[in-house]
Amino acid sequence: MEYKDYYKLLGLQRDATPEEIKKKYRKLARSCHPDTCKDDPDAEKRFKEINEAHEVLSDPEKRSRYDALGNNWQEGQSFRPPPGYENIFGGQPFGMRSGRGGRSFSFEFGPGADGQAGGGFSDFFESLFGDLGMDTHTQRRSAAPKGSDLTTEVTISLEDAHRGSFREIHLQGPGGDKRLNVKIPAGAYEGMKIRLSGQGNAGPGGSGDLYLKIRLAQNGQYRLEGNNIVMDIPVAPWDAALGVTKEIQTLDGTYNLKIPQGVSSGQRLRLKGRGFARKGDLFAQIKIMTPKNLNKEEERLFTELRKISTFKP
Repeated sequence: MEYKDYYKLLGLQRDATPEEIKKKYRKLARSCHPDTCKDDPDAEKRFKEINEAHEVLSDPEKRSRYDALGNNWQEGQSFRPPPGYENIFGGQPFGMRSGRGGRSFSFEFGPGADGQAGGGFSDFFESLFGDLGMDTHTQRRSAAPKGSDLTTEVTISLEDAHRGSFREIHLQGPGGDKRLNVKIPAGAYEGMKIRLSGQGNAGPGGSGDLYLKIRLAQNGQYRLEGNNIVMDIPVAPWDAALGVTKEIQTLDGTYNLKIPQGVSSGQRLRLKGRGFARKGDLFAQIKIMTPKNLNKEEERLFTELRKISTFKP
C-alpha cells in the first residue's frame, strides 16, 4: 500500500494543533469541492483524500495510531512502516531494549506459522510478555472494539448555513429514542460532515461516532458561487435608463441598492463583504423586465419615445 502522508495532504506540520487542522481542512474542502470545481476532473479525488486525512487527524485516538502505524493504523499488526519510521528508535534497527539485564530484541515482520503475514509480530509479543509474566490473551481481550460509526443527512436552509444555527436531531435505536441539539456552524457547506462523538452504535469498547452530512436546501432567490452569493434584481426599462435606488432583501437583512443610469440586463453590481458567511461578496445581477400589457397611454408614450430616441442598440 502506498504511504499516504495525511499531514502533507493538508499542508500541516506533524505537531499541528486541532484548531490548525480544522481551519486548514475547511479551506481546502471549499477550494476543491466537486460542486464548485465541476470543470476539474481531479477535484472529487482530492476532496475524498482531504476528507480521509481530516477524519483521521481530527480524532485524537485515530491520529495517535496513525502517527505510530502510518497507513495501517486500523490494523495494528500486519503493517509495513512508513518512510523514516526507524528514526523513532534513534536510528537503531526496529526493535526493543529491555530495562532489565540489558537484553535487547530486534525483529522483522514476515509470515507466521500459519503462513499469514504479521505472524512474527504477534508471536514476538507473545514470547516477550510471557517472559514478563503477562497474559497476552487477556491484554487482547481488554482492547474491546468500539461500536460502528453512523452517518445521516440533515437539510438546512441557506439562511441557517449563512448565519449558523441549532438543529434538533431525533435518533431512534435499540437503546430508545434520543434527541440531540446540534450546533450548525456559520459557513456550513454542501457535503460538510459534523462529528458527534460517542453518538453512534454501541459496542463492547464504547459507542462509535455519529456524522451529520450537511445538505443545503435549494433557494430560488439566491445562488452560491463558491463563497459568493448571486441574486437577480428585476428592473423596469425606465429605471434602467434613468437610474434608481431599490430596497433589496439580502441574507443579512434589507439593503438600499443604488442602480446607476444606463445599466444593462445581466450586469452585476458588487456588494463587497456581503457574501456567504461574510467570506465572499454579494452580486446583484440586473434583469430588465419589459411590460407585456400596455395601456393606451403607455403605448402612446413608448411610440413617441421610439420616434424621438437616438438610441441604437
